[in-house]
Amino acid sequence: MPTRAHVGVCALEDAVAAGREAAQAAVAPLPGGRADLALVFATSDYQQHALIDVIQSAIPDARVLGCSGEGVIAQDESLEASAAVAVMAIASTSIRFDTFVVDEYALQPTDAGKRLGQMVKAQVTDPKCLCILSDGLMGNCTDFLKALHDEMGSVPIVGGTAADAMSFEQTYQYAGNRVLSGGVVAFAISGVVDVEIAVSHGCAPIGLERTVTHAENGWIREIDGIPAWQLFKEYLASDAEDLNADGISHLCIGEPIAGDTSGYDPYVIRTPLRLDKASGELFFPGGGLTEGNRIHLTRRDPDKIKRSAQACAERVLDSHNGDAPAFVLQFDCAGRGRILFGACTAAEIVVPLRKTLGPTTPWLGFHTYGEIAPIAGRPYYHNYTVALCAVYDRAA
Repeated sequence: MPTRAHVGVCALEDAVAAGREAAQAAVAPLPGGRADLALVFATSDYQQHALIDVIQSAIPDARVLGCSGEGVIAQDESLEASAAVAVMAIASTSIRFDTFVVDEYALQPTDAGKRLGQMVKAQVTDPKCLCILSDGLMGNCTDFLKALHDEMGSVPIVGGTAADAMSFEQTYQYAGNRVLSGGVVAFAISGVVDVEIAVSHGCAPIGLERTVTHAENGWIREIDGIPAWQLFKEYLASDAEDLNADGISHLCIGEPIAGDTSGYDPYVIRTPLRLDKASGELFFPGGGLTEGNRIHLTRRDPDKIKRSAQACAERVLDSHNGDAPAFVLQFDCAGRGRILFGACTAAEIVVPLRKTLGPTTPWLGFHTYGEIAPIAGRPYYHNYTVALCAVYDRAA
C-alpha cells in the first residue's frame, strides 16, 4: 500500500495529555512510526498552543496542519464536547503533501486568495486538489475563493471553516507549532493520486423566489423590502425572539445556481449566525449575499439530509468501481450535528457514509461553521452541507 493513514482520538480534558495520546495513537501503526502529514481537528476549549506543541513533538517529521471545530469526526465517532481532539497521520510513497499558511485572510480575503494561488502554483507542479481550512468567523470566504479559483483554474478546492463551541468568539488554525486566528492554512495533494469530492445539503425551497434588497458587509437587512428577521419569523413560531428559537435550526437561505449542477440540488445553502434585534438584520458569514441576489428561503429535511449524504458517498464509490479510498476527510456543518440529530449524529451521518466507502477506511473530519466544495468546477462557500474528500492511490 503506497499510502497508509491512521486516526487517533482522545477526549481527555488536559490539552497536553489529550494531544499526546491522540498523536501517538495515530502515528504508532505507520511504518517506522513516522508520517508525512498530520491533520489535526480539535475543540476550541483546549489550551491551543499546548495542544499543537505536543502533537508536533509526538510526530516530529510530519507537517502538522488543522483547525478548531465545534466537534470532531473520527472513524465512526462524532464528538461534540468541550474536549475532543483527533489526529490523522499519513505516510505515503506516492502522494506529495505541500502545506501553506496565509495570515491576513480576514483582513484582505481577495489578496489572500490570490497570494495562496500563486504560492501553490510556484511550489506544486500538478496539484490534484487543494484543501482549505480558514477562520470561520472572520473574512469574506466568497471573495477569497473567487480570487483563489481565478489563480488555480480547474484545480478542485475543498475544505471547511474553523469553529468554536457555538460561542462565535474565536476560532483557530494550526500550522506546525503555530496557532492562528483570522488566517488560512491549506495543503495541496499531488503525485500518483486521484481525489474525489462530493457535496450535498438536504434542504428544500419554501415559498416564492425573493430578492435581497438591502445588504452590507454580510448583514442582510431587507428581503423584498421586508426586514430580514421579520420575514424569517413568518416561518417560525409566533413567539420566536432570537436565532435560538425552535425551528430556526431548520430555516436557511438557498441561492439558486445557474447551469448544469451535475445532479446537485441547485442551491448554495446559507444560514444566519447573528441577529441584530434592533434593526432586524441577519448576519451571514462567508460573504457573497449582496443586494440584488435572488434567493429562496429553504428548510432542512433530516431524512433528505441522510439520503443526500448517502448519495454523496455512493457517487464517490462508483467513481472508483467500489474500491476503498486510502483515506477520507469529512467537512460537516455544526448545524447538522447534535443540534439536528442529538446523540445519534454518528449513527445517522457518519457511520453510514464510512460503511459505504469501506468500514475500515481511515476517516477524519470536523463540524464546521462553513464548508468549501466545488459545484460544476467552481468552489463555493456553503452552510448546512457535508463535503467528502476521498483520496485514492493510483497505479503509476
